[in-house]
Amino acid sequence: MKRRGALRLFSRSPDNTFTQTIKFCLVGLLNTAITAAVIFAFIHIGTGIYLSNFIGYAVGIAFSFVVNSLFTFSTSLSFHRLGKFLLTCLIAYLVNVGVVWLVIQTHPSLIYSSQIAGMVTYTITGFLLTKLWDMK
Repeated sequence: MKRRGALRLFSRSPDNTFTQTIKFCLVGLLNTAITAAVIFAFIHIGTGIYLSNFIGYAVGIAFSFVVNSLFTFSTSLSFHRLGKFLLTCLIAYLVNVGVVWLVIQTHPSLIYSSQIAGMVTYTITGFLLTKLWDMK
């Protein structure tokens, strides 16, 4: 019997939400390390900080798309999915900025906590959009 809606989201199948969440977080940790390494390497060889940042994030987004497609969600790569993934990254980033702004507006002293809240929100938003929309 095929599960629908919320029941399917929390099924016990091999690619259930719990397993995918763990994989998504592991990919995210590796992605963060790769992105940072690329940024630092480009800065080290004399590339400007903003160009280094752009290159690092471009590599990170490409890595995240490929590995999450194939490893986390077991889907094929396509330009259509890539477009959806890029839009998901933008939406998750805007949600992140909104949360940071809201925390700072209500609690100005919580600068670092606002960033952590934004990161958590980015991860949750990114995972849900990727699972329920991008990789379909």
